[in-house]
Amino acid sequence: MKNFVTNLIAYRTDREAAEKPATTLTEGKWTHDYPIVFEEAKSLGLPVTAELPEETYQLMDLFPQANPQRPSVQYIPVPYQKTSEKQGRD
Repeated sequence: MKNFVTNLIAYRTDREAAEKPATTLTEGKWTHDYPIVFEEAKSLGLPVTAELPEETYQLMDLFPQANPQRPSVQYIPVPYQKTSEKQGRD
């Protein structure tokens, strides 16, 4: 994994500069869902920029995010019974 990440980073910088952040990212410090914010990515030595081309924003506008008030997971009690099955017992 470290070699793969090193190669990804080295695409934007040299291999020697890519080694340190690749090690940090693959040594098990964080889980896969840990968000690395811009400042942290920069401090790790990743070749990041805060500037995005206008085309990126236009592309993002094509895929609006869901309303944050809508739950993404629905709780269904176990054992699951359809409403019609419950009414049949009553």
